[in-house]
Amino acid sequence: MTLKIYVIAGEASGDFLGSRLCDALLVKKPNVSVRGIGGDLMCQRGVDLFFHCDEIAVMGLIELIPHIRRVKKLIKKTIDDICAFQPDVLVTIDSSGFCNRVIDGVKARTNIPCVHYVAPPVWAWRPWRAAKLAKRIDHLMCLFPFEPPYFEVHGLQTTCVGHPVVEMDWTPNQALIDLRSDCNKKIICLLPGSRRGEVKRHLAIFAQTVKALSDVRVVVPTFEKFTSVIKAALPEALIITDPILKRQAFIQSDVALAASGTISLELAMAKTPMVIAYRVSWLTAKIVKRLVHVSSFCLINILLKKKVVPEYLQTACNPKDLTVGIAQVLRLMDDGAYAPDAQSDKLFDDVRLLLTPDGGQKPSERAAEVVLSYVSKAF
Repeated sequence: MTLKIYVIAGEASGDFLGSRLCDALLVKKPNVSVRGIGGDLMCQRGVDLFFHCDEIAVMGLIELIPHIRRVKKLIKKTIDDICAFQPDVLVTIDSSGFCNRVIDGVKARTNIPCVHYVAPPVWAWRPWRAAKLAKRIDHLMCLFPFEPPYFEVHGLQTTCVGHPVVEMDWTPNQALIDLRSDCNKKIICLLPGSRRGEVKRHLAIFAQTVKALSDVRVVVPTFEKFTSVIKAALPEALIITDPILKRQAFIQSDVALAASGTISLELAMAKTPMVIAYRVSWLTAKIVKRLVHVSSFCLINILLKKKVVPEYLQTACNPKDLTVGIAQVLRLMDDGAYAPDAQSDKLFDDVRLLLTPDGGQKPSERAAEVVLSYVSKAF
C-alpha cells in the first residue's frame, strides 16, 4: 500500500528542509507518495507540487497586507487539496501564518495527524503561541536544542531534530570553482535575501556598500529568478546559481554581507565571517519592536548566547555603517573596535555541534523517523 504524505514549505528555507526530509523519507520508504507546496528543490525530489512556494513567500506584518486576499484563496484551495489527497500525515514547515490556517481547516474536516517542522520563535516574541500550537498540532520538530521546553510545558510532543545544514558537503574544492585564480582581491559574498521583498529592500543598499570598498571582488550566490535584477545593480559581480558552487563561494569568501535568516547557519558551516543586516517597513519594525524580547536577531548570536556577529538592523542597515562593519571584519580599519578572533573556526564548530541532534544522527533522518511514526499509526 502506498504511503501518502503532504508537505507544505512556504519559502526557500522551508523548501530546503522539505527536500532533505523527502530524501530521507524515500530512503526509509521508497513507495511513499509526496504531494504539497514547495520550491525547486522539493520539485527536484519528485514532489507533486500543488503550487510553487513563491506564491506565499511574503515576509513582514505590513508587507503581507496587499497579498491577503490572494493568500486567503490559496489557503482554502490548499485545504481542499489536502482533503482530496487524504494523506496519512500532513507536514507543515515554518511559515506559521499560512500553515496554521491550513492546519485548522484540515483538522475541522479530517483526523489527519499533523507534524510541524520549525518551531515558531516564542522565545523571542509572542510566547502565547506555544500554548495555541500545542492544541493545533500532534508533534513539533525543532531545529535548536533550547526550544523544546517552551512547548513541552504545554503538553506538546516535541523533538529536537537538528538542522540539515550540517549534512551538506562543506569541503573546500577549488577544482569546482576558484575565485582567487585570477585575482588577489578580498572576496565579499553578498546575500540580499531569498524572497523578492528582501532582495528589493536590501540589494541597492548592499550594492552601494561594496562600491564604497576598494580592491574587493563581489560574489552573489542567489536564485535564477533574481539574476537580472542583481546584474543590473552589480554588473561586475560574479553571480552564482548552482547550489554546489554557492557553497564553494561561501567557503572561499573573506566575508559575507547577508540578510538576516538561516543563511547565517550556512555561512557558519562554511566558516565564513559575516555581517548581518535586515530591513522591513517602518511600521512592521515599530510593531515588532514592541513585541520582541531578544536583543539579537542573528541565529548565530542566539545559539551561542553572545554577540559575535555584527548586526545592522533598520536604519543601521545603510551603506555607511555596513561599509564600516565589513571593513572591521576584513581588518581594513585598525580602530580596535573588532576582535579578530570573534568569528573563529572554533566558534563555528560550536555552532555545528548545536545543530546536530544527540547521538550524531543526521537531522533529516531523525525528522523522517518522527513523520513516519505518525504514518505507522495511521495503519
